[in-house]
Amino acid sequence: MLDPKIEALVFDFGNVIINIDVERTLDAFAALTRRPVNRIKTVFEEDQIFRRYETGLFQDAEFRDIVRQALGFPFSDHEVDTAWNALLLDVPKERISLIEHLKTRYPVYLLSNTNNIHIEACNKYFKANFGIPTVESMFTKAFYSYKMELWKPEKAIYKQLLGEINKEPSQVLFVDDNEFNITSASEMGIQTIHLIPPDDILNHFKI
Repeated sequence: MLDPKIEALVFDFGNVIINIDVERTLDAFAALTRRPVNRIKTVFEEDQIFRRYETGLFQDAEFRDIVRQALGFPFSDHEVDTAWNALLLDVPKERISLIEHLKTRYPVYLLSNTNNIHIEACNKYFKANFGIPTVESMFTKAFYSYKMELWKPEKAIYKQLLGEINKEPSQVLFVDDNEFNITSASEMGIQTIHLIPPDDILNHFKI
């Protein structure tokens, strides 16, 4: 049972709502370039490509060019997008039903480190599989890092969230699979659930 003080729920997206596997994206770029996966991972980490793109520092076309430059390979736009989206897996229908149920009792928000290419792909998936027009439409409001130009676990992203939803930290329950994100939110007084796969939100909330 949730703390009676809880007045709002905030969910991460990857491995909380949608199953993801980042290794699949690294594998996809490795296959295209015929380079070791470890080398692909090192390039992405050294150039902070994920973080820079997901905090809105460049748009989709710039992102594709940066990937081409960083990996030294003439990818087509389609190849970049397909490899980039390879990490996106499935969304169990039961999670959709749970969110819909929780929305009858609480405002339910999404807070995700993400980017436009992934969100566009997810919007198509949600519409095709669940008849839901966009990811954002499933929630009271969605907070995307690339639009906020902020990044979990920076405390600034939680401060902005709390200000926009007009709640005190203790009134909010935040669910995320990343330990650093959970720690940062907890330090601000936000109530948290650290969801460690294969644990599932279905184990923490009841319909």
